[in-house]
Amino acid sequence: MTFKFDHAEQLSADGYLTPVYFNKQVLIRYLYDSRFYCDFASETYGTVGDDEFSISFGINKNGTVIMWVGDIMHNIPQRERFYLLVENIEPEGDAQSEFYEAQINAEFTEPPLEINTLNKVEKLNSAFEAKYACFLYKERSIEERIDEARRYKRILMNDTDDFKRFVTELNEIINESTNNTALRALLDLKGIAYEKGSKGNKLLEKVYTGILGDKNNTISPFFYLYDLRLWAAHTGKDDVLAEVTNKLGLAKESEPKDILDALLTSILESSDKLIELIHA
Repeated sequence: MTFKFDHAEQLSADGYLTPVYFNKQVLIRYLYDSRFYCDFASETYGTVGDDEFSISFGINKNGTVIMWVGDIMHNIPQRERFYLLVENIEPEGDAQSEFYEAQINAEFTEPPLEINTLNKVEKLNSAFEAKYACFLYKERSIEERIDEARRYKRILMNDTDDFKRFVTELNEIINESTNNTALRALLDLKGIAYEKGSKGNKLLEKVYTGILGDKNNTISPFFYLYDLRLWAAHTGKDDVLAEVTNKLGLAKESEPKDILDALLTSILESSDKLIELIHA
């Protein structure tokens, strides 16, 4: 069994740390088959495996998956080597990635954007409760947030069905966990008028403008998420997708991964701004 790799790229005397390159489709088995796992330590650095083996991988700027030849030949069963061999491609001479930095230079890698965003929303939640004794959202454990975020890396495959499922789940995690009863009571206490029965983002918008003094529609990315959920749930709503994509500053033909990344970044940045207003 012979894999394609370039000896000139080896980073250890024994050749163990020599990059082997694969089409990104090599991850499909581990992303979708429940017998395996695919965990990301950062945006482009992760581990795949099952109960018998595990192997680390990286993704370079070309979207190519990288593994060390030593790991392939010594740390995984032969059946997995046959699977990997199908997606093995010619060496690219570009192993630079968070995987490379972590494995060779022992550099810390940032958690995936999905985890960072959910954690930031939770920090917003905690900051608001610390000041006003009222949570914006029903609390979720760190473990829950991490487990929920891990599977979103399937978006690397740019599959529209995955994208629809992810925005629907994200909407449930964030927008549909609003602490409505307590927030209405807080507005009543502050003497701030609101439409009877208000809930979700509409209620939060009133909280942010009336209590935090937000004048910049900082909540808008949370509405984008809600709009994408509507698009995902109903046919004939492509105009909604196009409108959100435009508001996120992306081209109409953008890939699902780019849209999701832009959406998460916007939610993260808005959460930061709202935290600043809480502490102002």
